[in-house]
Amino acid sequence: MGSSEQGDSAIMAGSVVQRRTRLGAYETRIWAILIVGFAFWANVVRASHPGDEAAFAGIANAVLDNGAFDVFAWGLVLARFAAGRDDLRATPRAIVGTLVLGIILLIPARLPCALALAVLGGMVRTERNVPDSVRQMSLVLFALAFEIVWMSPIVAPLHVLVASVDARITSALLGTLGETAASHANVVENSATAFSIVIWNFCSSSFPLADVGLAFLVLVFYRGQSLRIAHLPWLAASLVASVVLTEIRLVLLATGEASYQWWHSGPGVSIYALVALGLSVLFPILATSAPADAGPAARPA
Repeated sequence: MGSSEQGDSAIMAGSVVQRRTRLGAYETRIWAILIVGFAFWANVVRASHPGDEAAFAGIANAVLDNGAFDVFAWGLVLARFAAGRDDLRATPRAIVGTLVLGIILLIPARLPCALALAVLGGMVRTERNVPDSVRQMSLVLFALAFEIVWMSPIVAPLHVLVASVDARITSALLGTLGETAASHANVVENSATAFSIVIWNFCSSSFPLADVGLAFLVLVFYRGQSLRIAHLPWLAASLVASVVLTEIRLVLLATGEASYQWWHSGPGVSIYALVALGLSVLFPILATSAPADAGPAARPA
């Protein structure tokens, strides 16, 4: 073999080594989502109170109690990220962004995790040459971040304000049922049965709305569609249905001691959860079953 051929072989070998050792865009995305996902579920487990349950059972209950649609959302994100393989080189922006995510998540709390989710969503949304199936997941990441913030103490004053409105609505609905009731702030007093309930921030009609929105988004993507403007009325209907369901539950809770125990600690809890789940599934299915509009308004969000 001549010297020129040996030189060409060395250059080719060096090029192969460079291609094999450089950090790829796919690997960077996978590391980023694994870092954020681990922190998300670590915070969920850390905030749980498994009691005397075995470690595995306690972790499983913590994951499920956080919300079935959170599990579905992360399953969808991981599947899309894993399938979006490419041979592109990671940009400096993506590498620095992943390092920033790691720094943010050194703080073991949920709000920094929400910030990391938003940052990752922004990275995915604005990164060039990202497959559309992966880019769609930025909306899921934003929704997960919003869910954390919506249920955090930062937004609690808003839920308390809504709870006071819920109390007035509940007392008015009790009046239509022939019972004398009054509301004071977030307290409903049923004079007919000498029974009162307090509507806490996590019992307000606004509290579940972030979960409802996440469920709608996840099911739209699971059914193979992009989020479209035509879906938004169905999303609004899903949110309204959630509020109505909460008001009905509050009326049932305020009816009397026996009704309160049945709906708050008895079989009524499962019935309420099943109805809420059914409504969360119904509206995105109706939305994605409607004929798609081919006009500009039907373009993916």
